[in-house]
Amino acid sequence: MPNVPDPALCPTCHGMGWLQQNLPFGHPDWGRLVPCDDCGVVHRRRIARLDRYSSRRGRALHQSFANFVLAGPALPARRAYNAALAFASRPQGWLVIHGPKGNGKSHLAAAVANHLIDQARTPTLFLTAPDLLHALRAEIRESMAGNSPAGGGRAPAPLLDVVREAPVLILDDLGAERWTAWAEEQIFLLFDYRYRLELPTVVLTNEVLDSFPGRIYSRLGDRQLCRVVHNPAPDYRLGEGKVTW
Repeated sequence: MPNVPDPALCPTCHGMGWLQQNLPFGHPDWGRLVPCDDCGVVHRRRIARLDRYSSRRGRALHQSFANFVLAGPALPARRAYNAALAFASRPQGWLVIHGPKGNGKSHLAAAVANHLIDQARTPTLFLTAPDLLHALRAEIRESMAGNSPAGGGRAPAPLLDVVREAPVLILDDLGAERWTAWAEEQIFLLFDYRYRLELPTVVLTNEVLDSFPGRIYSRLGDRQLCRVVHNPAPDYRLGEGKVTW
């Protein structure tokens, strides 16, 4: 009986999700497998793993650059909008956006994440700083209680490692959490790792940057790696101007 290809499988990688590059022997990448872009199965798996920890829920799933209305009170957010759009188009270095509460920063954070995940198929982790610290505390409590994976399976990577190594990280609401010595240490470990490896990162905060502890501010303020943008738009959640539909 002839071997009939399964029509449900990707005709390019035949369901493997990986491809071997057509390179001459001796090339540095010879024999190295790369994800198949035609089916995107590897990209989807990577995105799904990060989405387990993500704050990308509810309204954040629908926030985009298209429905960010740059009019009325939101007009001063144009520079932050353009910076976020540029990062989404080419995620390199760090983008730091700061300004008053309620002026569209979280919408821009979600818009970057949604573009990278849904359109560019780039594994991206979108987290709020309070969600991150809450999850880290819960992980510590679970560890101290001696809880292990059901069925004796391999334990997942510690959350801080997952966040530090995410291909792209978007951290919203930095400074909204209670700023303790422990919280400072976790944020520093996260930032220092990504800073040293120059991993693409977006940070959004309502706080003045020099109000952060020195070792955190020094990384956020490094103009060689970070593009720092002030969003001066006012809080218009309760006003006439609307960011969302």
